[in-house]
Amino acid sequence: MNRILRTIVIFLAVLAAAALIVVYGFQIRHVTVEGNDRYSADQISSDLTSTSLLKNTLYFAWKYRSAAASPEAPYLTSVKASIQSPTSVKVTVVESSLIGRVQVDGRNVYFDENGIVQMITDEVRSGVPLVTGVDVGSPELYQKLPVANTSAFRTMLSITQLLIQSDFIPDSVSFDSSGNMTLRYGSVTVRLGQDEYLEEKIANLVQIYPKISSRTGTLNMEGFTGKNTSITFKETGKQSDETEGGDSGETLTGVGTDTGQTDASAGSDQGAGTAENGQAQNAGSQNTNGQGQDAGSQNENGQSQDADSQNENGQGQNENSQNENSSQNSTKGVMAFDSNGTLHYDAHIENGQVVDASGNPIAGCTVDENGNIKDAYWNVIDPATGQLVQ
Repeated sequence: MNRILRTIVIFLAVLAAAALIVVYGFQIRHVTVEGNDRYSADQISSDLTSTSLLKNTLYFAWKYRSAAASPEAPYLTSVKASIQSPTSVKVTVVESSLIGRVQVDGRNVYFDENGIVQMITDEVRSGVPLVTGVDVGSPELYQKLPVANTSAFRTMLSITQLLIQSDFIPDSVSFDSSGNMTLRYGSVTVRLGQDEYLEEKIANLVQIYPKISSRTGTLNMEGFTGKNTSITFKETGKQSDETEGGDSGETLTGVGTDTGQTDASAGSDQGAGTAENGQAQNAGSQNTNGQGQDAGSQNENGQSQDADSQNENGQGQNENSQNENSSQNSTKGVMAFDSNGTLHYDAHIENGQVVDASGNPIAGCTVDENGNIKDAYWNVIDPATGQLVQ
């Protein structure tokens, strides 16, 4: 009996010693931080080890064994830890991204891609666009930006994130009472109009801007759809006869437009394409045998053809005909909020479910009886256009 008791006592003593070693021997005294930019290593270290349990090296390393968000440091999107010694750890962090700022009571309120307020400061950080014209209430740190108009909120997040991704940050992004957007780059004003074809507009703006960056005027992209719609630039103080478009301004062409057009500055028009078997082509073009033919010239069989050349099967085609579906804006996904308040930019319908680009169901989003997407904020969105259904 005494031997059994002695064994139990020894076991408990060893267990107690091991517990003491774990509790007191593995205490974090030094944290090495990597990946931080806006926040200091001291602040991150203090926030991440704010409780006695989190000061334990073993527990801390286990909790952040894989990249995960930290409730103790909501300004970090992920934390990954590794043990360097019983008293030190190394953490690799990813700070939340800042995609825009609004000014409230003279202070700058910075928000991330989900509209969560990440900073309220007097500091003006470069590379973050200023948004004006959006009614913002009283923002609180690490809470969703209080914008009453959900449509304006969605558009604000969309345009600022697109500008950040394109690395083409304007001096400001302004909204008018009708939701029309205007960008300002120095002396150039860019009118984007409504929340339509934003990706196409920004892609074309990036290509066009170098041509007008040194000038003063307004670039009108309100009606641009990414097809063969013209873009006009009206220079301030220029006489109408000095521009190609007269009073309407100079016509420019970016990327993603119809292949049958060239930049207006090149001054050349092209036809719908060359004929493959010596059929008639537009004036100045050559057939496959190298012989120039007018639009009304004859083909090898002496048969007259119109400017609209025939295809290989002899079926007439109009030079500007296109497949209607291919000319439409291809929707890879639309914006929708999930039940956690996260904004997804790739929501679409598959097999009667609302899913993201990876095919994962988006919580809180459903398909209504009309085939529209209803997100967690009760926004009803047309899956074909991404527009709110009135």
